[in-house]
Amino acid sequence: MFKLKAPESLTITKCAHCGDDCPDDHPVYDEKDFCCNGCQIVYTVLKDNGLGDYYTFQNMPGISQKSISNKNYYFLDDEDVINNLLEFREANLCKISFTLPQIHCASCIWLLENLNKLQPGILGSRVNFLRKSATVSYDPTKISLRQVVEQLAVIGYPPELNLQKLTGAKSGFQDRSLYYKLGLAGFSFGNIMLLSFPEYLGFSQASVKFYIGYINIILALPVLLYSGVDYLRSAYWTLKMKQINIDIPIAVGMLTLFFRSVFEIVTATGEGYLDSLAGFIFFLLIGKWFQHYTFYSISFDRNYKSYFPISAMIKTVDGWQSRSLDKLETGDILMVRNEEIIPCDALLLKGEAAVDYSFVTGEADLIRKKEGEKLFAGGKNIGSNIQIQLLKKVDQSYLTKLWDEDSFSIDKEAKTQTLISQIGKYFTITIMSIAVLTLIYWLVYDKTLAFNAFTAVLIVACPCALALALPFSYGNILRLLGKKFFYLKNVQVIDRIQQVDEIIFDKTGTITDHKNILATADGDQWTDKQKFLIKSTVFQSNHPLSKAIFHAVEGTYTQDVEYFKELTGQGVEANIGSDIIRVGSFRFINGDKPGASKGVLAEINGQVIGRFNIEHRLREGVEHLVDTLSKSYNISILSGDNDQEEERLKTFFPANALMIFNQTPLDKLNYIKSRQESGHKILMIGDGLNDAGALMQSDVGIVISEDSNNFTPACDAILGARSFGSLLSYLTFLKKARYIIIGAFVLAFLYNVVGLYFAVRGELLPVVAAILMPLSSITVMIYGLLASTMAFRKFSE
Repeated sequence: MFKLKAPESLTITKCAHCGDDCPDDHPVYDEKDFCCNGCQIVYTVLKDNGLGDYYTFQNMPGISQKSISNKNYYFLDDEDVINNLLEFREANLCKISFTLPQIHCASCIWLLENLNKLQPGILGSRVNFLRKSATVSYDPTKISLRQVVEQLAVIGYPPELNLQKLTGAKSGFQDRSLYYKLGLAGFSFGNIMLLSFPEYLGFSQASVKFYIGYINIILALPVLLYSGVDYLRSAYWTLKMKQINIDIPIAVGMLTLFFRSVFEIVTATGEGYLDSLAGFIFFLLIGKWFQHYTFYSISFDRNYKSYFPISAMIKTVDGWQSRSLDKLETGDILMVRNEEIIPCDALLLKGEAAVDYSFVTGEADLIRKKEGEKLFAGGKNIGSNIQIQLLKKVDQSYLTKLWDEDSFSIDKEAKTQTLISQIGKYFTITIMSIAVLTLIYWLVYDKTLAFNAFTAVLIVACPCALALALPFSYGNILRLLGKKFFYLKNVQVIDRIQQVDEIIFDKTGTITDHKNILATADGDQWTDKQKFLIKSTVFQSNHPLSKAIFHAVEGTYTQDVEYFKELTGQGVEANIGSDIIRVGSFRFINGDKPGASKGVLAEINGQVIGRFNIEHRLREGVEHLVDTLSKSYNISILSGDNDQEEERLKTFFPANALMIFNQTPLDKLNYIKSRQESGHKILMIGDGLNDAGALMQSDVGIVISEDSNNFTPACDAILGARSFGSLLSYLTFLKKARYIIIGAFVLAFLYNVVGLYFAVRGELLPVVAAILMPLSSITVMIYGLLASTMAFRKFSE
């Protein structure tokens, strides 16, 4: 729990949180919960073992939905609170995730993902529509956390803030504002209809009509300003950013109905349309509620946690032992090896770290850290092994969320998503134009229908059905593929897979099996000390060749070395006592000297003592997979190893397959870039160890994973080794999935055409249009779920 030093007096008279007067007679030592007048923060007074009196935030359920006054956010200026809430913090970049229950449509996503246009200090934001959350990156030198939260509150998305997420306690807060808005709209709609009933039958007298009209205005006003405020606020901020979204025609329709009705009632020229206004907002909110219900009822969570760091090497009295993340405790000392992800917020105890935070920030530059400095969860250790002390636990859901966020700087275009964005952009302009033309037409021919027709056009046409087609149809496909151990990062990956025309394989760990590498020593008989030094050195590495050599060398080893460094694609080196050991490729050991380049050399104190012959065994089912894939795609091999296996590979690869060996990670990346510049869409399949750059550069990067250490955040998909032989079936299914989206587009198009036809003719009441608008979105959602499920079952048979 988060603690602040209490005032010295025995009675708290001022709220240290906002400065307001607190209730009288609340002594410091009464150990009772209380809430100050001006805040929603409940805290408990405690005594801290003679070290001073403290009060502790006991329940921080979130900012009050009733008020977004700045005073509610004073606590976000406190440095300890900031440190507890932030997920990542460096000098010019901070990251934090918020739960935003107000998210309900495509317009919300657009507004929240363009926060940087409202506040330059906000660097970027990413919305998870299904989880109702957003991750915000900001520059703390330009904007504070408090200002970020205030900005979210001002535009209508006050976030839930809960410090207890760090203690494991559950917040009792639930956002009930939608229910309040729905209840108010329903109450006013029913009463306005009831009061207008005599008028419908023509029984109302002029004097009675006068009073009923004003009562209806009183009933409709809170419906407009409270129940419908989300649409009005979204439209306002979108226009302020000089953009357009679907909430604009809805807001215009609401304001038109209200002000036209007030004008008719005040001037006694008509009865107005307040019943339609209240009913319109009421049914919109029912649609929103149903969408929320559907979101929470259907789980798109994918069980890919087993492919992320599920354990860590922890120092115990008996040496280094592997322990699962959920069993780690604050103060534990962990070892993080080369290419491993830092599994927690920690203090660097031993070694100099070079950390790749691209998993967290999208920036690929290595950040150097010295002993005593803080490291954040999600960074990838590059080079030397390090020892860290756990400061704050994070769970696997945080690490998987980082992967979902797709924060890498390379922009991999998804054509379907781009098309939907373009349709949404011009859709609103088209609808506004049709509405204005409809209004002008009916003002000329029948003024009694003009405003109803105008409002009905604005309401009935909605691109939300198009916007929801992709996340629901493809989102369900992600879930279904996850059951077959094929995990895609997000729905945009499906779109890019559909464009692929060339597949490039890495060799080691992809075509060959990591767990079936045989290493045999070739050379003179080694002494026990030499075996000890070699075995201790390769133990520090995570590479499959190091693991194979470790098992090939008999004898004892030590887990602690004075110095260790791993050079990607080359080898490893270590200092143990006064001895310097190097194990790696011929070029790594001998440089440009002539000689046999095959195998792995071992060197101690500058003298080569022997060589390991490496035998790679093919992954089960790879021959059939390559044969079938070559009928639909161009196939090639890009490997960092020598060409020792070339003849064997030619027996099952097509004759025109290109095989390139002895490639550095940079060579792989540049080759893929050159193929892309030639117009090809590349799918790269690797193991994630020496090909992270190539995986990131490719249009789709797939990692074959057999254990957590192979994971790389650069990939777009993770394929479980057990499902390797089924890859062609998955790719074929994903290519066919585009027809599901086409079907959803046809449904949405037909709905809009038919709805507009009746609305333009003045044959559709606004209240009916308000029912049809969310109904179209719900129809597309259900269609997407059913169609994708049925198609998947067909391919799985």
